[in-house]
Amino acid sequence: MKKILAFAAAGLLTVGFVGCNSKGASGSSETMDSLSMAFGDLYGAGMGQQLRGMDSTINMEQAIKGMEYIANADTSKAFMQGLQMGMQIAQLYAGIEQQCGMPINKSLFMKHLRDGLMATTPKGQEDIMNMQSKIEPLLTRAMEQSPKAIANKKKGEEYMSKLKSDKDYTFTKSGIAYKVLATGQGINFSDSDVVNVNYVGRHLDGTEFDKSGDQPVPFNLKQVIPGFAEMIQLMKPGSKVTVVIPGDLAYGAQGNRGIEPNETLIFDIETLGVQDKSAQPARPQINIPKK
Repeated sequence: MKKILAFAAAGLLTVGFVGCNSKGASGSSETMDSLSMAFGDLYGAGMGQQLRGMDSTINMEQAIKGMEYIANADTSKAFMQGLQMGMQIAQLYAGIEQQCGMPINKSLFMKHLRDGLMATTPKGQEDIMNMQSKIEPLLTRAMEQSPKAIANKKKGEEYMSKLKSDKDYTFTKSGIAYKVLATGQGINFSDSDVVNVNYVGRHLDGTEFDKSGDQPVPFNLKQVIPGFAEMIQLMKPGSKVTVVIPGDLAYGAQGNRGIEPNETLIFDIETLGVQDKSAQPARPQINIPKK
């Protein structure tokens, strides 16, 4: 397929247009019509294979519409630059909708974009930095207000509420709930440790989203979600627990790969010790209360 397209682009186009140029502008319209049809046949067959190879369910009418729009468009430098930036804006739209769970208001976006582009006095770097500083809190608020984030928060709260009647679970002040399966021995871990851990991560419906596999995974406790780090600091080498971590102590309203916004998570954790025991200072023992 690539050879066909490359041959058409680098071979036929070059030969065809060199041939046309060599004869000047006197070539018959009939010949040009035949050449147009031949190129159309070739590109239709070649691009059809390419597009279906990338996506067997592609809407070919929409693909043709996009091709015609670009192929027949104004080719001025400004217009082509606008097309390139338009593609970036389309990606921004898609990214915001994916992150926030709601579509951006395109008409308001374009109105303010137009105002910025047409301003007689361009904004300075300090103005742009001030604009950027407004984005993060607004983005966070939008993510927190998304229907999925609100639904997951409610679902998590209901799940945690039911756990309070389970005498095997202990709740911390922050809001995580854990059940001790094995207490372990030695000293508790600190937030400066890199701890070797066997774990399985599950959604509330019990399906797994992650696990350590055959080998334990070393975790720097300063680089994991807050609820996970808090739980491990209540553990010793050889401890085993099941811990339930609310969304605000997990991945929050932004979620993560495979984790929805504000999703409450369950982890089965076994701690095997720190990576370098000789480098660890003496620390007091803290027993995990087991009901």
